[in-house]
Amino acid sequence: MIKSYFVDGDKGGVGKSFVSRCLVDSFINHEVSGMPKIDKLIVIDADPMNPDVVCEHGYKNEVVNNIQVIGLQRPIKSEDDWLNLINELAETQINETDEIRLVFSLPSAAGLYITESVLSLMALMNPTPIWVMGIDASSTNQLEARVGKSPMFYQNGVVLINLKHGPGKSFEFWDKSSIRKTLLSGEDYAWSELELPAMMPRAAELIGSMPLHTVIDKGNFPGSGVAIGTRTVAQTYRGIAGRKLAALESSR
Repeated sequence: MIKSYFVDGDKGGVGKSFVSRCLVDSFINHEVSGMPKIDKLIVIDADPMNPDVVCEHGYKNEVVNNIQVIGLQRPIKSEDDWLNLINELAETQINETDEIRLVFSLPSAAGLYITESVLSLMALMNPTPIWVMGIDASSTNQLEARVGKSPMFYQNGVVLINLKHGPGKSFEFWDKSSIRKTLLSGEDYAWSELELPAMMPRAAELIGSMPLHTVIDKGNFPGSGVAIGTRTVAQTYRGIAGRKLAALESSR
């Protein structure tokens, strides 16, 4: 079975890359998170301005916890970029016999290039958009605009409340919006909300773009450059965040 997750948001700084890394890690750490055991995990970093998921210190092509992880940098700046990427994945990375998950870390404008042609190919990947919500009105307004432009793609999805921006009450624009009522009503759309806990800011800064499993592994060795405190925070956080994100699979 193939499932894909498109991590999106209206602008830089809402936490799209961080959410993408946590989602990838929840599949790798499936014994703890409760995610299903999969054969292949494809991570696509599509942000040409800030490619910090599949990067020098990010996800690479390797086998982690008996899962084949494949990291691809494929910038999305047009409809053709979408079409070329989906065709590439279908021809070289996807088969019907493996349990496969794809995680797309998107630039803020990628959703603008989702057309009928792109949608017809995306359908093969069983897509779920994840909108990383910001606390200002523009984040809510952008999601409403995306839904209006491509209602079929946004038929089901998840609004992720990244608590690094503050407690849930900080998201008042989203909470009071008409689009929230529409998406969560369960009538024309099948969306849900999910809260991702905040990581200690200093630890998040030290970890940077390193995958959590790398931080934890390196923290076991003196002289690795990863302090034991950072390792401990990463290990605790990956368990909490992973179990939260596992709801993405159980709700589908």
